[in-house]
Amino acid sequence: MDSIVKKCTEHKNLGKGSIILMHNGAKYTPEALESVITGLKDKGYELVPISQLIHRGEYTIDHTGRQHKK
Repeated sequence: MDSIVKKCTEHKNLGKGSIILMHNGAKYTPEALESVITGLKDKGYELVPISQLIHRGEYTIDHTGRQHKK
């Protein structure tokens, strides 16, 4: 479980607009979720619905998964 929390809260590509995918059927996800949420909030991140993160229209996606205007 600690490795899940660390990977989600300390990943080198973590930043504004990051999307973290956690599989709800994975063995340790349910018990790690509260610590992940708390850890991200403690670092100043705000959790929002994915609909607020996905841009529509003329955007490209780079190798890190971030969207940029064309």
